[in-house]
Amino acid sequence: MTKLKSALHHWWPRCVSKHWADSDGFTHWITPDGTCKRVPPAKLGMIRNGHHIKLSKNPADSSPWDVSFENEFDRADSNFPSLIDWLNKLVKQELFDRDLRNRFVPQSYTDNDLKILTECVVSLAVRSPKNREAAVSIAEKLRGKLPVPERNTLIGLNLKESQRMITDSIEERAKFAVLFSSGREFIYGDGLFNNVTGGGNSPITPKIIAPITPMMSIIISKPTSFTTEPRISTVVLTDDEVEACNHAVQVYSKEALFYRSDRPALTESFTDAEYLVYQHPDNPMDNLIRHIPGIPPRDRSLDFLL
Repeated sequence: MTKLKSALHHWWPRCVSKHWADSDGFTHWITPDGTCKRVPPAKLGMIRNGHHIKLSKNPADSSPWDVSFENEFDRADSNFPSLIDWLNKLVKQELFDRDLRNRFVPQSYTDNDLKILTECVVSLAVRSPKNREAAVSIAEKLRGKLPVPERNTLIGLNLKESQRMITDSIEERAKFAVLFSSGREFIYGDGLFNNVTGGGNSPITPKIIAPITPMMSIIISKPTSFTTEPRISTVVLTDDEVEACNHAVQVYSKEALFYRSDRPALTESFTDAEYLVYQHPDNPMDNLIRHIPGIPPRDRSLDFLL
């Protein structure tokens, strides 16, 4: 029997985090108490054996059923560099004199472009610490805090199929938007705006907003109804709109925020050190998604239930 070797797995892949290095080669890492340190990006987003599933009762022992699902993210990690190059070459137009919906610019694409984009963005949500926490939250609500080995095993079992299941449910069959900043930088965190967390079944209407570089974020949304074209578009955001995206990162993060040069002003949603979500459907990120051409306004017929 081959023993499963211990390994450091990255929930923030190095091919992405390297874009968050400042001119000295460091990324800034902020914790909820306001402490900030500068760390080489390759050393960020690591978790030991994060994508291993060990079923032996003693974590030091091996069993015939031990397995790693690290290779589930190989396609994403191998395609991220070329994806980022392609995204950066898309047309950017600063149309600040128009309404937001009319500032989106349609882009050319192939179905394979959108499949790779989906694969990469979904991988950031699936392996994030927020998703790991969600994968075990129900069990811990019922049983209390679990022993670390059992907790890690349960997380792995819940996440093992998530990357393939969620990616295949979206692929190119969604709406995509590339958000570029005109100045203010995006931030990253140990959580990001999405509704695909926790393992189990893929949501009926998956949505993700993921920062990719300090100057670019991605929206993937598959609402119940939408017009097909434009399938992917770009928009250049104002500083205030970038700040709204950064606020969402603080809401969905718990222990870590990362930035390149523009230090964010910490909000209570992050300093409380809890993974939170927007409760109301008129939150800033869902409103941003609904401005994408082809996505209809929110149905308000049941608002009396809110």
